Amino acid sequence: MRRQRGLVGLMGLAALVGLGVAARPVVAKVTTEQSASILVFAKVIADGTRDTVIQITNTSNNMRHAHCFYVNAAPSGGPGSPPLWTEIDFDIWLTKQQPTHWVVSKGRLDNPLDRACRGTFGGNTEVACSPATVGTPGADCCDAGFDPGRIPPVAPDFVGELECVEVDGSGFPVPGNALKGEATIVTKIDGDIVKYNAIGLKGFDTNNGDGTLCLGGEGSEDGCPEGAEYEGCPRTWLLDHYAHRGETAVSGIDNDDVYLTVVPCTENFETQEPTRVTLQFAVTNEYEQVFSASTTVTCWATWKIKDDINEIFDVDNVGSNVVFTRMRSAAGTPGGVLAVLEEKFHGDTGSSSKPTASSMQNPANSPDDVPVRDKKTIPADQIQGQ
Repeated sequence: MRRQRGLVGLMGLAALVGLGVAARPVVAKVTTEQSASILVFAKVIADGTRDTVIQITNTSNNMRHAHCFYVNAAPSGGPGSPPLWTEIDFDIWLTKQQPTHWVVSKGRLDNPLDRACRGTFGGNTEVACSPATVGTPGADCCDAGFDPGRIPPVAPDFVGELECVEVDGSGFPVPGNALKGEATIVTKIDGDIVKYNAIGLKGFDTNNGDGTLCLGGEGSEDGCPEGAEYEGCPRTWLLDHYAHRGETAVSGIDNDDVYLTVVPCTENFETQEPTRVTLQFAVTNEYEQVFSASTTVTCWATWKIKDDINEIFDVDNVGSNVVFTRMRSAAGTPGGVLAVLEEKFHGDTGSSSKPTASSMQNPANSPDDVPVRDKKTIPADQIQGQ
């Protein structure tokens, strides 16, 4: 049975109308710097060559719980085949102000006998986190701190996303706005490291605690009797980046590739039907010339923008080293999307080898973007008490 929390949202609207004040339209407002009730790690990799370290912090002074699930978007067959779009769920709980972390490929055991770290603090060198030791008797700093509960490892060759929804002690979604997260992706061969912040969606008191999470939009509808329960997902993202093969401001350092990762906000984990969204791009070069492109994302995608979206992103085609890209979901397709951007660079040292480095960024979204309703549906057996 689904719980209802009354008509708080409708009463507030009625009060505004009575005072002659127009209700402000809902806008898309995601956060990467403040705590929220839903965290989305849009790009999680554990494919043998790269691995991901997840960090989540409880920013409140009370214990907090979260229901999390990995979404595996690896190809179901050969290259170009549809994504698997399978999910595995787990729960974590954090004491007040507690941070926690784990290596995605290894997960984390619930072991109350974990030591803080091997090595000696103060005098000798501490032992850094090594994914190879996770879950072993010699586990080092990867297992440090209070365990948040058992976290399973992902499947081999995992690519996809991680989402965590704040819940109460019984498992019902709540708008606690207490979670903040970061993801660090490590390349095993050369040790290259990139990091980005999880995208957060703040929750509202209109949350009725059921398995349908209503993101943005206005008014009530089937599954969302009290309207929006969380901030809405942007339909428009603003990307500042180098063109493919563009020269940087640092002499001898050029762009190698630009990768864009996109996740649709509407997700139904009950029916396991992946969401398909058409994306449109307006690409502006340094001379204010505008070019267009489009593509489609199903479930989850990470693209080399020049090879997988459009050759216009190449420096010779777009005509400048730096470009500004406006990406939006097309009208008539399901609502908003979430995105992260990764750029790879190489430097010419005068030898045959060219050292590489990477960076990641959380793009900006327009403050004037008005979202439509997105829904995340969690299976009923994952919501306690239903």
